Order: sequence, then structure tokens, then C-alpha cells
Amino acid sequence: MTVVTELGLREAKRRATAHALARAAFDLAVERGVDDFTIDDVATRAGYSRRTFANHFSCKEEAITGLAVERLREGLETLPPMPEDTPLLDWLMALARHQLSGGMLGLLQQLRQLAQEHHGLEPYLADVQLQIRRMAQGAVAARAGSNVSRLSSHILVGAAFGALMSVLDGRVPIRLPGDPQPTSDDGNGDAVTVDEFLTTVFTHLRRGF
Repeated sequence: MTVVTELGLREAKRRATAHALARAAFDLAVERGVDDFTIDDVATRAGYSRRTFANHFSCKEEAITGLAVERLREGLETLPPMPEDTPLLDWLMALARHQLSGGMLGLLQQLRQLAQEHHGLEPYLADVQLQIRRMAQGAVAARAGSNVSRLSSHILVGAAFGALMSVLDGRVPIRLPGDPQPTSDDGNGDAVTVDEFLTTVFTHLRRGF
């Protein structure tokens, strides 16, 4: 029991360090631009050494985008419990709403904008998106157990993830909490809220097209 507890504490400390470094790298990228700060700047802001940074990330680009992975883990762990007999689609919709409303969507949109300004960030963002899909796949598979086939769970996650990508690449405009009411004059008259977007996506997943 003591060994398990020590391993749990060690992992929690490791993740807290990674999160602090990723947060510092992301904030510096937003404030200064990706090219205008160094790994030493990241380590200093987070309160760690350059060696500690190297234990978690290979470069500042990986650290910048790594914040999205840390945020996803937090969202999975803080999802309010639901009854075991909750239909899988309802559970996945609740997870998506919890993640997107908790700041994940805004973060991913900011990362996309940074990648457009600094193309060296693009492969790291692509890798993070792959990690997000794999983590979501694992969460859905664990929730579904033997009630849903592996193929069906992959199809479900793929469809939901594909819909999210349409938001991240700007094809579907989303209005985040606190955004001003859109008008046709500003070109965002067809923007939808997170709830409206998720309702449309999961209605199609339930009923088809």
C-alpha cells in the first residue's frame, strides 16, 4: 500500500511539474510570440531548472502544445460521475461539454492561431491532436466495456473528433462564453454556442443524417 501511495504521489508531482512548464511555455508564446523566448525563460517562469524541463519536453514547441494534453487529463478526471446505465452517447456528450466549456476549445483555438503564425509548431499540434483522440478513445472504451464493440467505439470517437476538428480549423464558427453577440456585419452571424454545436453533433450521431 505504501509503495502504491508513493508511486501515486510521484506521478502527481511529475504531472504538476509538466503542467507548470507547459503553462509557462504557452503563456510566453501568447505574450511574446513563439520565436521570442527561450527554454530558459520557460524554466525560470515555471520555477524549475532547464534540466527539469528536458526531463519533460524535448523543445519549447512540444511544451507549448503539451498544455492541451494536460488540460484534457484534468477534464477526464474532473468529469462529474454519472449513473452506470447512462447511455454511452449521453456520457460522451457530457464529457465533450465538460471539456469544451472548461476552456479546452479556447485553448485549442489559440494553439491553432499560434501554429498559423509559427509553422514549426504545426507538427507538435498535430501530435497533440492525435494524443487527444487516443485518450478519448481509451476513455470511451473503458466506459463502454464489453457493451460496445471496439470498432463501434472507434467509429463513435472518430465521428465526434472529426466534428471538433471542423471547429478548430475555423470551418464552423463557435461563440465562446463571454464573446459578444455576433452580427451579420462582422461575418460571424452564423456562429453557434458550444451547446448548440454539441446538440447538433450528437443529434446526428443518434439519428443519422
